[in-house]
Amino acid sequence: MENYIKESKNGFGLDNMTSHSFQVNEAKMTLSLLAYNFTNWLRTLVFPEGQKQMQIQTIRERIVKVTSKLVKSGRSLYFKLSSSFVYQKFYWNILTRIQQLKIE
Repeated sequence: MENYIKESKNGFGLDNMTSHSFQVNEAKMTLSLLAYNFTNWLRTLVFPEGQKQMQIQTIRERIVKVTSKLVKSGRSLYFKLSSSFVYQKFYWNILTRIQQLKIE
């Protein structure tokens, strides 16, 4: 339980409610918890067995904070990953598994 609290505080900013307004803090907390739940859902459904326990900082480093270049080709825009991206295999594996999800 302590790890859940630590991750929600450190990874999603639930430890600092900066407004004096209750409604503003409530909205911020609701959005943070929605992001937290979405991340846990993504981990549960998509991540490989050995990597389901990753913390949000690690997920950000391997999936979100990816060095890429925006390339325009005709009318389309593409993100081109760096060839030296260390977690490229993990990144494409997760992206493929997300695309294979069936939403009914």
